[in-house]
Parts: sequence; C-alpha cells; structure tokens
Amino acid sequence: MKVHLRVFVEIENLGKAMNALSDAGITGFYILEYKGMSPQDWKGFVIKEDPESTIGLIRDYAKDAVLVCSVVNEERVDKIVESVQKALEGEKYTILEVPIRRIIVSYGDINKKNTDEKAEPWIFEEQGPCFKCGENAAQKIIIDKNKAQVFCSKCGASSSYNLYTDKLEDK
Repeated sequence: MKVHLRVFVEIENLGKAMNALSDAGITGFYILEYKGMSPQDWKGFVIKEDPESTIGLIRDYAKDAVLVCSVVNEERVDKIVESVQKALEGEKYTILEVPIRRIIVSYGDINKKNTDEKAEPWIFEEQGPCFKCGENAAQKIIIDKNKAQVFCSKCGASSSYNLYTDKLEDK
C-alpha cells in the first residue's frame, strides 16, 4: 500500500526536514506554504465571526510554515519518520501518514499527441577555450534530443557529439 506522508514544519526548519527526507530515500515531493497556529497559540483569542477579522488575525499572529508531502511505500514509512524525528528533535513538527487506496494519473489523450514530436533544443553560451583554436571565447552550445553541437565564436569551428542514454532496469 502507498502512504501519503505529510510533514508540517515551521519555515526555519524546512532545510532540516528536507535533508532528513532525502537521507531516508525520498526522491519526489511537493511543498505547500501556509500560515499556521497551534492550539496553544490560539488559546485566549476571541475573534469576531466575520471572515475578515479571522483572516486578519491569522495573518498577524500565525507563523510561516510548510507542508512537505510525498507518496511512499508503506514499508518505508517507519525509516522515513525516524529520520525526520531525529533531525527535528526539539523542534515543533507534525507528521501525518494517510493511506492511499488508489492513485489515478491522467496524461491527457496521449493518442492525440505525436510521440515523435521534436522537443525544443537547449541553446546557451559558455565562455571557455575552443577545442580547435584554443582561444578563450564564447562557445555556443546546442543540445538536442540525442546530439550536442559546439560552435566557437572566435574561429567558427564546430563539433558535434552524439548523446546516448543507458536504460536502467529495476533489479
């Protein structure tokens, strides 16, 4: 089963939380910024029941916080939680584990898209020595799907490189 792991932290502890999650093996996450108040912070406040007063009070007194979320396999949760607890020892945080019954991902109507569509190449310039004349000059670099080209702005020489990727298999 998959678990939606949610870690609430104050903004100043975001780096600690992110490092702990990464160290425990999280590879993907999303972050939501919010303003929050703990029940002990709220205690003693009496507010009018109009939305403007409530929102104003929260804006004025709530702390900046972050919710870091990730979907993980259930068997990995304990290790991840331990890592976060250790990293945030003595700090204020909340961890929620929400079981996921189903995940549905839609990529739109993939049949309508041409999968051979050419992606836009990356084009940038880098200052450095030319591979041919050796002069320090702007090198225009174009990286396409499976090819890189370098052009020297000084002597006009160009060089092409084929790019290969090895497909990694799950073991």
